[in-house]
Amino acid sequence: MQNIQLKTTIPEDGILRVQMPTEVKNTELEVLVVFQPTMTAKDEQKARHQGWPPGFFERTWGSCADAPITIDESGVSPELDDQLEGMFTHQ
Repeated sequence: MQNIQLKTTIPEDGILRVQMPTEVKNTELEVLVVFQPTMTAKDEQKARHQGWPPGFFERTWGSCADAPITIDESGVSPELDDQLEGMFTHQ
């Protein structure tokens, strides 16, 4: 098994194009595609400016995927709400 890692942009047609080594032409292959969106340099600079450490979003993206947040028919418990009385003063 060989691994090929690449960073690319998917064009408007949505087709991923991968240049394969010539020794595998006319060969039946099993291919596994695992993809992860990357941050642009502008997004990374904005995140750093807002105090997020480099790589934070890549490490935490999808972290709730196996533990979805559900709200049953009773809704959200009022005990979970922050008690904001006295937090703000009117001048």
